[in-house]
Amino acid sequence: MMGRSNRLWIAVVGMALLGPSSAVMSQDTEQTIVGEILDPASYLKEGVYGADHIDVTYEAVDGGQSLALLEVSSGKIYILLADEPGEDPNELVYDYVGQRVKVTGTVYQRGDLSGIVAASIEPIVAEQDGDVPAEMQDD
Repeated sequence: MMGRSNRLWIAVVGMALLGPSSAVMSQDTEQTIVGEILDPASYLKEGVYGADHIDVTYEAVDGGQSLALLEVSSGKIYILLADEPGEDPNELVYDYVGQRVKVTGTVYQRGDLSGIVAASIEPIVAEQDGDVPAEMQDD
């Protein structure tokens, strides 16, 4: 009969051989996301973002807060990540706070947390007649 410690040992070895589940593994894929650059702390705590909150967002960033990208179509937040340790993850997007943009980069996901290493950013400009482009309209 197998003792309790032997079963535990077999379970530990089995988990080590199988590795972490895919639900918590990092998935890195190149994507383009349409959204708005914001302060994730203000958004999560107070629900605020947009042009009316740019000054507060810059204060947060200057105090050390990382920016995030709020995906318009899903409401999902992507934390902006640096490509290498010591790099500033806000550098590429700093001038686009409160604006709707297209960000292309490598997306990482671990559990429910998503992040993006931005490779390029492009502002989305309203159409000539003042309409918001279809890709930027909130559902």
